[in-house]
Amino acid sequence: MGFKFNVGGSGPGLSASKSTYYTSIAQGALIASLTDPFGSGATYAVVGSTPSTLALASGGRIVAGAGAHADGQASTIIIRATKGARAVEEPLIFTAIPIPRAASYPKAGDLVFGLSPYRTVGNGSTTLAYAPASGFLNEVADNFMPAQPAGWRPVYFNFGLNSADSAGPTALETSPGNSNTLDCSVTFTAANGGGTRVAGTFGGAASFVMPDGGFAIEDARPAFAGGFHRVSLTTPSGGKRPTGWNADAAFGEYRRRGGTYASSNAAGGQISGSAPDSNRGYKPHGVLIPFNGSTPSVLLIGDSITQQNDLRFDARQLVGGIVKALGDPSGPGSFGVANFGHHGAAMEDLMDVTPGSNRFSLRYAMLAAARDMNGGRWPFTHIWSQGLRNDFSGMVSAATPEDALVLLKARAQAWWDFLAKTFPGIPIIQSTISARVTNDSATNYTLVDGQQPRPATAGIALEAFNTWLVQTTPAPLAMAVDLQDGQRELRSDPNFTGQSPVWARLAFVKAGGGKLATALAAGTAVSTIKITASTAPAVGSACYFEPGTSSVEMKGNISTVTDNGDGTFTLGLASNVTPSYPHAVGTVFMTAPTTDGTHPESVVHDIWAATIRSLKPLIANI
Repeated sequence: MGFKFNVGGSGPGLSASKSTYYTSIAQGALIASLTDPFGSGATYAVVGSTPSTLALASGGRIVAGAGAHADGQASTIIIRATKGARAVEEPLIFTAIPIPRAASYPKAGDLVFGLSPYRTVGNGSTTLAYAPASGFLNEVADNFMPAQPAGWRPVYFNFGLNSADSAGPTALETSPGNSNTLDCSVTFTAANGGGTRVAGTFGGAASFVMPDGGFAIEDARPAFAGGFHRVSLTTPSGGKRPTGWNADAAFGEYRRRGGTYASSNAAGGQISGSAPDSNRGYKPHGVLIPFNGSTPSVLLIGDSITQQNDLRFDARQLVGGIVKALGDPSGPGSFGVANFGHHGAAMEDLMDVTPGSNRFSLRYAMLAAARDMNGGRWPFTHIWSQGLRNDFSGMVSAATPEDALVLLKARAQAWWDFLAKTFPGIPIIQSTISARVTNDSATNYTLVDGQQPRPATAGIALEAFNTWLVQTTPAPLAMAVDLQDGQRELRSDPNFTGQSPVWARLAFVKAGGGKLATALAAGTAVSTIKITASTAPAVGSACYFEPGTSSVEMKGNISTVTDNGDGTFTLGLASNVTPSYPHAVGTVFMTAPTTDGTHPESVVHDIWAATIRSLKPLIANI
């Protein structure tokens, strides 16, 4: 709640967005934003001494000082706001309070989500499930698995997520229509079923039949040093099974399909069977570990922006910038993460946990089961929402940015209130909403002027919403995270007075891009590209050939960059690309941060990750 003190009983007052903050706050963290008493243009200064617990930061922000904070401690700071000859002076009081921990907040020893390499709980992209041919009812997959503490438990789902890009209820959890059998779950410390072998169990049994739309949680496992997790899944004849993400040979992952389950696969050695099918492998959807009482465990809920393949092979953090950062072992260490992102979902789609709704009910059932195993306490310490992108995109009926802003604020508030009511006492974090644009097909996202907000009214409103979010941290949010820097620029809106955010030009593009140093032939696959340029392009950006010409095409992502020391760079590609047109030596080569105007490429996720890594100490203290 805001509050106000008036001096002398006349003139405009100076107020702050909040009067309380959590005792565990980290130095420099936002406590409140000052409201400009003149509407705009005020400058602020502290009158007299500043209490050690507080500080005045740029932009009219009160932040935590270096001094110690105690529950119930009230600190007064006198702020003077001036604009020209006008001035307002107010004593503002801020009180430290303990973080409210509901009875449902986890205790040490409870099960919480730990670090895992898995992308989303839906275990697939836009297709829920596929019906395997009669000869391939079984599949076995070796998946990379990071080190786990004693007591860890893999979690599996027998359902997937459909895809719809509009306001709900349209994005739904969808069951395969049949049970599926987990034949075995075995860890190996080396690739191809080598090294130390440990088999998992389900209620003491080696296998488990997952009901249609159900889930499975393994028995507690001993500590695992890291390596590979082999899972066998068998589907009944005529049935379906959830789809999976591609195997990645760079990490030793491998999958095969066969007619029936072969028990020899659980004993070790390379997976037997026929028809390698790297596009359809099944894997767990996360892991539960015993809570150590301090390391955060984050439930990530959002849309397809939560998902991204990682092009950096030095770390197996596969779900975009947020998970890359939270799972990074640097700083305060790796946080646990469960990615419940749902491609195509508006957050309105998820605001129903009623059994049978299949909006959020199947995922909620698993969370509730873990809660019950914890004696009524949730299996996570924080909730991070990276959602609302599709809610915003669906507001095509708004006539003006002002109309759209009102609608989005209402939609966001309903979503946050749902989370607070459904998971009481769990701190909620919301990150800013990324841009969504159409583009000039000839220049794509290499120029700012070629981009148009989608829908048109959404541009200015999006900027206003993100500003409101970051400056006020609306209740019941515990923290707002600004991920705009480095991924958006502002341009004048041709339809409305004001500026709209669009995808930023990458530094490589701003420096003039590059030119091909070797020719590319149409129809010939390549794994590397050599260019001349004054600066190196960024890993994770999309390759863009000959913008503005009839031979324009965007293909491939940069996974490695080698400076040859002679003004040329050799770019390694995440996978082979085959040009549709010939590209001669000297033709223009550019890069882009997005290939569709909505989803960021890995380069943007890396920018986000860098921002979030620095915030991890603050996150751990809310």
